[in-house]
Amino acid sequence: MTKRALLVFPLAAVLALGVAALSYGAQEGPAGPAGPPMMQSGPGDNPAGPAAFGKPGHHRLTLETIQKKLGLTDDQKKQMRALQVGFKDRTRKARTDLASLKDEKKTMMLSGKIDQQKLAQLDDQTVKLRSDLMREKLKLRRDRLALLTPEQIGRLADWQAERGFRGRMHKGHWGRMHGRRGGIEG
Repeated sequence: MTKRALLVFPLAAVLALGVAALSYGAQEGPAGPAGPPMMQSGPGDNPAGPAAFGKPGHHRLTLETIQKKLGLTDDQKKQMRALQVGFKDRTRKARTDLASLKDEKKTMMLSGKIDQQKLAQLDDQTVKLRSDLMREKLKLRRDRLALLTPEQIGRLADWQAERGFRGRMHKGHWGRMHGRRGGIEG
């Protein structure tokens, strides 16, 4: 394998996981424990709705709780909704194209007639679209942060630190339950 292939494959894998997380978020709700859902975004985000994030029983907070915790004003809530609408509009074509590529790839696999060259083209297009989506998602996060006051940013930082600490505790617990220490194969 060439050096270029060794570099491209992990990048493609990371982007694939990112889009898988985005598509999972579109089905189940926004992304999970990396930070408060208010600052995360994806195809499934809906800052306007008060529905709980994630599946019932998962320790996720509602958007209303997040807004209260950060102390968002009505104007900030309105601006965040506008940012989300803009994100959806800007990424609609890319999200639709990704679904189309996924369907085309699945059809090829099910037919049993796999064209490696066509598959490579589909993969390249998928990587580009996922990269574009990630760029827009990160821009949305920056724009949301720009709406917050310094006090709200401080609350957010404290909250993320607290959630990160709890997340590490749970990961260690999970690892021991499954025959591992701290999540590392033993």
